[in-house]
Amino acid sequence: MRSLAVLCLICLSPLVHGQTPTAAGNFFKDTFEQMLRDDPEYATGTGRHEYDDRWTDWSKAGRDQRRRFLEQRMAQLETAAVGDSAADLLTKRVVRYDFASRLEAWDLDIHLLPVGQMHGFHISVYVTIDQMPSNTVHDYENIIARLRGVPVYVDQYIGIMDEAIAAGTMQPRIVADLVIGQLDTQMKQDAGQTALLKAFRAFPTGIPQAEQQRLKRAAEDAYNQQFLPAWRKLHDYMVGSYLPHVRPTDSVSSMPGGRAAYSILIHRLTTTTLSPAEIHKLGEQEVLRIEGEMTAVMKEAGFSGTVAEFQKKMDDDPSQHFKSQDEMLANSRNIAMIVEPELPKQFRHIPALLFGVRPIPADREASSATNAQGASADLSTPGWFNLNTYKPEKQVRYDQESLVLHEAIPGHIFQGAVGRQQTGLPDIRRYYSNSAFGEGWALYAESLGSQLGLYKDPYSHFGQLASERFRAVRLVVDTGIHDLGWTRDQAIDYFKAHSPQVSLAEVDRYISWPAQALSYKMGELRIRELRTKTEQQLGARFDVRDFNDAVIREGRLPLDLLTEQIDQFIANAAR
Repeated sequence: MRSLAVLCLICLSPLVHGQTPTAAGNFFKDTFEQMLRDDPEYATGTGRHEYDDRWTDWSKAGRDQRRRFLEQRMAQLETAAVGDSAADLLTKRVVRYDFASRLEAWDLDIHLLPVGQMHGFHISVYVTIDQMPSNTVHDYENIIARLRGVPVYVDQYIGIMDEAIAAGTMQPRIVADLVIGQLDTQMKQDAGQTALLKAFRAFPTGIPQAEQQRLKRAAEDAYNQQFLPAWRKLHDYMVGSYLPHVRPTDSVSSMPGGRAAYSILIHRLTTTTLSPAEIHKLGEQEVLRIEGEMTAVMKEAGFSGTVAEFQKKMDDDPSQHFKSQDEMLANSRNIAMIVEPELPKQFRHIPALLFGVRPIPADREASSATNAQGASADLSTPGWFNLNTYKPEKQVRYDQESLVLHEAIPGHIFQGAVGRQQTGLPDIRRYYSNSAFGEGWALYAESLGSQLGLYKDPYSHFGQLASERFRAVRLVVDTGIHDLGWTRDQAIDYFKAHSPQVSLAEVDRYISWPAQALSYKMGELRIRELRTKTEQQLGARFDVRDFNDAVIREGRLPLDLLTEQIDQFIANAAR
């Protein structure tokens, strides 16, 4: 049995910053409510459970209807009465940016990206059911309903993949093989093993025993009679129909219109208009800069060799490795407990937090990276720090502090809680997200460790720099693969030279999800640039708590809009 170490952390704080809602809320509220109805999985992820008994309609008619809705709302934004306060105008700009970005990447989001080992449509089934509450009989009936709906869900996605094959919008063989391997593992799990039925193995005491037995039988029947046959059908389709048509190389540029597709994905995921060549060069410069800082830390530790030699020395040190999954989970929990009481040194407003630490499930741990899952705004469902504990004896301790800062506090889980608890913002803003801001903030959060009780020795400081360098390497490797046509082996060789501790699963991640890996460094560099600008212009009046609050209090903004908000913050602070 795989163990689970849970960390529950509750912090109560004053109300966080928020604007007073205006009459403009009607347009934005109606738009958001329609988005929830159209995308029940998204609704579940936001903590709205009115649609937990169904899946999104992925038929062509359903997709066309959603696309028309985005286009219509975009057009209405120009004439709708959305108010003229600063908050209303910012919301309008965020919504316009979001909808335009979705429409620009529509075909890629529909046909290419749903096939992937990290966030593919098959993983979405597991993630969505994991986010569903299991407190009442109705909650359990919803899970059963969704299991019964999987055959239609699978058939609709097979239709999407048929369209992708016809258009040549395909993933390469390595991605298809990884997805097939995950499906193979999942469909071999019986009702007593699958995570999909976890809730039916431990009912709340308020549900009568007879009801528990009825629900359990219904769930097992849905799993055996609907889910498993659909999953076998999906597996066979991937093997027999999708695999023979995969694109010729790992680079997205090898598919029809691939170079334009990569530019679209860069724009969507980094919220910038930089070219692949500019990003590649920036990555090389960042790798050199960070390795210079790593050399300085090595000298502090009394080591005179190269960065690679120092890293090998630590990698060969048994004390830097874990003995078990439980030890890894406990280590992350302990790091979070050190950070939590130190947060007021970096923030004036601390959100209410509830999250746990758990391992990534065995069926996908070998091909998935550590990640965060936010709590619902009302904390009815907790957030999760999903830790990759695959082969713990091969994972190192020295980068774990930066990992907790990135994924949990004050990174993803913390920032997500701030955004979702801004009750003065319309929901369409509270739940808007973009990768550049989210991942950029989390990488920036790693740099705050010295002020949060961490990085007490040169080894953990080196680990923080190694983590930052890893994100800089991504700029080089992602553009190398998708713009310069690097092979998988070339990408692996660059990693071996500049970030040797990283799993090969990372390279496969970039192959399956072009441009997403660029968002970390691009977002972090913008936030660092804005902090430097704020420090220089405010001088002695600079307070890091105010700056950090200003960055995250408006939710996840596109980088150019974030820049405008910080410029306004500087102007207000100067007055």
